Amino acid sequence: MFIFANMHKKPPKQEANKYDKILKENIESLLMPLLGKYLNIHIVESEKLDPKLQTTVERETDIIRIVKTREGERFVLHIEFQTQNESDMIYRVKEYDAIIQRKYQLEIRHYVIYLGSQRMTMRTQLKDWEIFKGFEVLNISKLKFDELIQSQIPEEIILAILSDFEGEQPERVIRSIIEQLKNVSSDKAALKKYISQLQIFSLLRNLDEETTKIYRNMPLTINWEEHTLFKQGVEKGLQKGIQVKNRPSIIRMLKDGIPIEKIAEYFDVSIDYIHEIRESMNSEE
Repeated sequence: MFIFANMHKKPPKQEANKYDKILKENIESLLMPLLGKYLNIHIVESEKLDPKLQTTVERETDIIRIVKTREGERFVLHIEFQTQNESDMIYRVKEYDAIIQRKYQLEIRHYVIYLGSQRMTMRTQLKDWEIFKGFEVLNISKLKFDELIQSQIPEEIILAILSDFEGEQPERVIRSIIEQLKNVSSDKAALKKYISQLQIFSLLRNLDEETTKIYRNMPLTINWEEHTLFKQGVEKGLQKGIQVKNRPSIIRMLKDGIPIEKIAEYFDVSIDYIHEIRESMNSEE
């Protein structure tokens, strides 16, 4: 288990809900690259589960005591009586353990006294993967802002406001974040959404006033000729134009019996593209 750490102090519940809301909105775009880049967890498939965990609020144990032994040990003694085998007894005791530990913060020793007549078959030990040993932390404040800003994912770029500025002035960092958000946003509505999220996160670093001031003084009109998506489109268009221009020559070389691999290498195109041309030639005949 891991958690995102991005706050120096715990905010009021109402404010915390705002941050949670943004993270939940951005989770699909944000989670996978963060897990892969910083925790080395590369997910190829996932199943969404209900985030609301239903649980019994109250549990009643058979016997529970804080005891001290003659050797000077002090711990919580927990005893359960069982008259029959219970298949998930190990998980029930594990649940007791978490509840007791949270309340008393002492060592706990669990005992089950079996009173049944049948052979005792209950599992008494957890497997390694069933044992809670702690969690990993991805501390956003330790990530370098320039790494986050270089991302093409807006939701990741926004997190740069919570990262390590490495001695840079906040004003420069904020301007860089907004400029990169302009570069990767698909339209003005998306940009406004990301700027709004940036403002909310900036509250965590007391940079909300500066962020608001900077973005109000910056032109937020997207220059499509400089936009990343536009450049990618132009690049694809140029590539397609080159392919169309070379098509007659490719057809002649195919008719001359020149191997497909050689043609693809000569024109610096994919073998699949040459196959497409050959198939279209066959269909036209």
